Amino acid sequence: MKKLLKIHPDALFDSEYIDAYLETDDYKSPELALKGEYRHEKGVTVITQQGREIILENCFENTLRLRITQPGVCVDKTVTERLGLIRTDWDALWYDYKLEDGVIRFSNARLTLVFDMNTNEFTFRTAEGKTLVKTKNGGARFSEEAAEYSGMRSYTEFEKIGDERYSGFGARIFKVDRTGESADIFAEKGGTKVGDYGGFPIPYFISSAGYGLFFNNPWPHVYFDMAKTDENEWFLHAPGGDYDIFVFCGSTSEITRSFTRIVGRNQFPKKWLMGYWCSSLSFERAQGAIDDMGRMRSEGYPCEAIVIDGPWRGGVNFIREYTGGWGYPSDDYNWHHDFGDGVGMIRKLENENIKTVLHINSCAFKPSTAVPAISQGLLRQVNNETVPDVATQRGIDFYKTFLTPRIKDGVTQWWTDHSDRVSGEVLPGIPSRNLFGPMWNRVISDVMAENGIKGHMALSRGGGIGSQRYALPWAGDTQFGIRRFKEDIWYIINAGMAGFTLCGYDLGGFMRGNVETSPDEMQFNVDNIARRFCQSIIFCPMPRMHNGVNSSAKWPWNCPEETRELYRDCLKYRYRFIPTVYSYAIGGSMTGEPIIRPMFYDAMDKHELYAIDDQFYLGDYILIAPVTEAGATQREVYLPEGDWVNMWTKERFSGNRTIVCDAPMFQKEGLPMFIRVGGGAAHQPECMSLYECVPEELRVELYADTDASLVLHESETVTNRFSCKKTGDIFEAVAENNSDVDRKYTIVIYADGKEYTAEYSITAGTTQTVSIK
Repeated sequence: MKKLLKIHPDALFDSEYIDAYLETDDYKSPELALKGEYRHEKGVTVITQQGREIILENCFENTLRLRITQPGVCVDKTVTERLGLIRTDWDALWYDYKLEDGVIRFSNARLTLVFDMNTNEFTFRTAEGKTLVKTKNGGARFSEEAAEYSGMRSYTEFEKIGDERYSGFGARIFKVDRTGESADIFAEKGGTKVGDYGGFPIPYFISSAGYGLFFNNPWPHVYFDMAKTDENEWFLHAPGGDYDIFVFCGSTSEITRSFTRIVGRNQFPKKWLMGYWCSSLSFERAQGAIDDMGRMRSEGYPCEAIVIDGPWRGGVNFIREYTGGWGYPSDDYNWHHDFGDGVGMIRKLENENIKTVLHINSCAFKPSTAVPAISQGLLRQVNNETVPDVATQRGIDFYKTFLTPRIKDGVTQWWTDHSDRVSGEVLPGIPSRNLFGPMWNRVISDVMAENGIKGHMALSRGGGIGSQRYALPWAGDTQFGIRRFKEDIWYIINAGMAGFTLCGYDLGGFMRGNVETSPDEMQFNVDNIARRFCQSIIFCPMPRMHNGVNSSAKWPWNCPEETRELYRDCLKYRYRFIPTVYSYAIGGSMTGEPIIRPMFYDAMDKHELYAIDDQFYLGDYILIAPVTEAGATQREVYLPEGDWVNMWTKERFSGNRTIVCDAPMFQKEGLPMFIRVGGGAAHQPECMSLYECVPEELRVELYADTDASLVLHESETVTNRFSCKKTGDIFEAVAENNSDVDRKYTIVIYADGKEYTAEYSITAGTTQTVSIK
C-alpha cells in the first residue's frame, strides 16, 4: 500500500512541500525468536535469534522506554546519546518484568508495556489498565532497503485512541491542534510560505488521552501522520537512525517535566533576556547604533540589547551584496573597517547597561580562511556555505580562535542564523540537518563559559533534539501584517511545549513577502504596529524588533505617530511586569514548563480546548487573548472553569464560558488579560533597564475569594512565597523576603469587589504576616 507524505525539500529557505510516496508493504515485522535475556540496573534487554535487541527501561515513575536495535549491530547508545544531546543518567527505579509465552510485560509504578514477540505488537497502558499507545498491523516494521546515512528504515502504525487530539512537534509555525495533520521533522525556516515551517522540529507530541510520546531519532524527514491519511490511526516513519520510543503518562505538566529531563531545559536565564531587544538588518555602523540606543533612552523607551546583523563583519555593503546575489560578504569574525569602532561601541553601550549581540551565519568565513581550513578538515563545506566543524575537537579548537577575541571585546550574546539549513553529515553516517544547530550552539555556550559567561543560549533559527539547553528559538523571517499574527502565537505556544521556555519572533514580522504593498507601508500599518507589535511586547517571552531588506528599523520614531505612546506604554508595562515573566522563566529552567502555555495545559482531556489557539496562559494564573483581526476593538475570550478577573478593569467573571471584551487599539489595556482567582502577579517600579539583583520594591497582587497564593522565583538563590487567607472581614497576608537586602512590599488583595492594601518594609531573610482590612 502506498501512502503519500508531504515533505520539505532540502532547501535553504522555506519552499513548497514535495510529494513522496511510502510503500508500506516494503516494511516487514522482524522475526523475534527468543535467544536470551538479561536484567540490568534500569531494565531488561531481550535478545532474539536474529541478533536484534529489545531494550526496556524504566526512566521515571511515569516514563518507560522501548528501544529496538538493528540486527547484528552492537551499539550501546543511540545517536543522540553518543552526541551528548539527551540525558539518560536517571536513577535506577523499581520495575517488574515477566516473559511468558513470548509476551513481555514490563511495568513501573504507573505504566505497563506489553510487547508480544509472536505478533510484534506492543501496547503502553496505565497501571489502571487504560490503553495509551497501541500498535497495529505488525508493530515496529523495518525495510531491507539501505537507510539514509545509517541505522534502519522503520514504519509503525498506531490505533487512534477514541477521539484523541494531538499537539506538538517542536517550535513550528503551525496551528496547535495537529489532529488530522502531518509533521515532517525537518528544520526549515518560516517566511513566505504557510504551513509546518520552523527551524526546531522535535519528534515529540502530547495526546489528550493522557500521554506524551518522544521518538528519539534526529534524522531529517522522520515523519508523523496524525490521523491525516486515516482518521482511525496515526503512523510514524523514519528513513534511518534509531528506533527509540519514550512514553510518558500523567498531566501536561508531569509529561513536560519528564520529557525535558531527557532532552534538556533552558539553562538558568539572565533577566535581561526578557527585556527589549533592538534589532534590524539596517544597522550598518557602530556610531549609528550608539546614537539610536541613546535616543531610545532619552525619549523614555526601555531597552536592553542591540542586535547587530551582518554589517559588523561584512561592512556597509553587506545587504546590497547578498540581496544582489553576490553572496554574504564577511571578514571572518573580525570587525569590518566600514562598521567603525566595534569595541568602543560595546564600551559606550555597557555604560548604559545595554548588551551587544552579534549575528553569525553559515557564510561568515572569507575564502582565504575557508579554503585551507576545509582542506585541513577544520571547517565543513556544504554546497556554497562554510560552517564550523562542531563534531571534532580539532574543529572546535579552531573555531574558538574566532569566537574568543569578540568575547573578550565584551560581546554578551551570539545570534546563530542559518542553523536550520546546514545539510550533509556532522560525522560519517550522521546527518547534519536537525543536529548541526544544537551542536553549534553548544560549542558557543561552552566557549562563552570558558571566558566567564555561563549559561549562554544563542538566539537561533534552527536545531533539533537537545537544542533546549543551548538555544533561544525565534520563528525566522516571517511576513509583516496582522493577518500573520496568529502564526506568532502558535510558534511560541509550540516552542514552549517542546521545552523551549524562552523563545520569540520578529515583532510585527520581518519582510513583505509576495505582496505588492511597499515593505514600510505594510510593516508600519497601524494594525500591525498597534496590535501585532505592541501587544507582543507585553507577553512575548523574548520581545525583539527586527526587519529585513528595503524596510526601516521599527524604532518608535519610525512608527505611525498615533502608535508611539502605545509603544512606550507597552514597554514600560513590560518592564514593570518582569518579576512575573522572569519567575516563570526561572521555573522553566528548573522544570521545563513553558511561560506561554496552550489552553489545554491544565485540562488536556478537554478536546475543545485544542482548537482555541489565539489565546493562551502566561504561567499558572494569567490568561491572555491578543487581538489578531484588523480594525477590531473587541474580541471574544473563552474563560475556563473557575473565576477570573480582568487585570486592567478588575471586573470579575465566572468561567466556563465565552465573553466579549473591549480592546481599545491605542491603549495597552487593549490586550485582554485575565487572572484566575486564587493566584497572583508581581510588578516592580518603572525602570529603563534590567539588573540581575532583586528589585528593592515589589508590588504583589493576589486575587482571592477566601485565599490566594503566588510563588515568585526572583534569582538563582531567591524564591519568595506570598499568600493571603480571609478570616471574617480581615485578610491575613504572609510575605517572604529570602533575599539579602531589606525590601519594601505593597501587597494588594482583590476580593469581594474591593481592594485590600498594605505597604511595609521587610527585613532581609525574614517572613512577615500582616492583617489587612
